[in-house]
Amino acid sequence: ESFGTARPVRNDNSSRFGKFIEIRFKSDGTLIGASIETYLLEKVRLISQTLGERNYHVFYEMLAGMTDEDLEAVRLDDYSAEDFKITSCSGTYDRRDGVKDTDTFEDLVDALEVMGFDE
Repeated sequence: ESFGTARPVRNDNSSRFGKFIEIRFKSDGTLIGASIETYLLEKVRLISQTLGERNYHVFYEMLAGMTDEDLEAVRLDDYSAEDFKITSCSGTYDRRDGVKDTDTFEDLVDALEVMGFDE
């Protein structure tokens, strides 16, 4: 969710990814294989957002949710979303649905730990 969604003008949580699914069959109709290709729909969102939009949620979540110690370790301790072009060009920093970036960052960390990632 954090890496693949952003806040466009119309809602707070719009997916920026797409999938192309190819299913292959033999001439008798027997399934012989399938593949799924995931692709980024809006590469432009990384560098530009219009008024009322914001970039991918993960950027805001990290800046809002990381501990001071972790922010210092990655040299982000003196910065906020307002300090970076990729997170500030639209002037929009929050979500309209009331979801807090600190809360979703905690969910992201929990999910990464479940997947076997550690600090």
